[in-house]
Amino acid sequence: MSGLNVSCFLTETRWNVTMLFVNRNSMLEMSIHGFESSLHYTHNNPISCAVVEAMHLGPKKQRLVKMQFNRAQCGEEQPYVNDWVLERIRKDEIKGEMSFVVGMKLRVLYRTGIFEWNYNLNPHCPKLHMQLVPSTGNGGITPLNS
Repeated sequence: MSGLNVSCFLTETRWNVTMLFVNRNSMLEMSIHGFESSLHYTHNNPISCAVVEAMHLGPKKQRLVKMQFNRAQCGEEQPYVNDWVLERIRKDEIKGEMSFVVGMKLRVLYRTGIFEWNYNLNPHCPKLHMQLVPSTGNGGITPLNS
């Protein structure tokens, strides 16, 4: 994740997250409809959104997807950030470490030959631990090893 500037209010903060989507099956094709992903400070406290375009993965294929989180991506219905969440983020900034959760709601079509199935998937990446690294200009964040 990069682009965190904690001196700005969360409406100005942008995070870039790169995710790897993998189709491990050697027979099925996989199509993921476009979706919105949420960045959460804790599991129940979303603070930002990213919109991801639809993608297709053939058998044994993978794709790196850059998700650009910012509140403008949330559209008109933006997440409400409680005061206690802002306070904990400020305390984490002082400690130099933060944790986030990335959640997604996916509509996935699997296909082989003439057969196809639709599934709704709700994957999430819990507790992405980040360490704030001092730098010039805007601050940077690097993932901690879990």
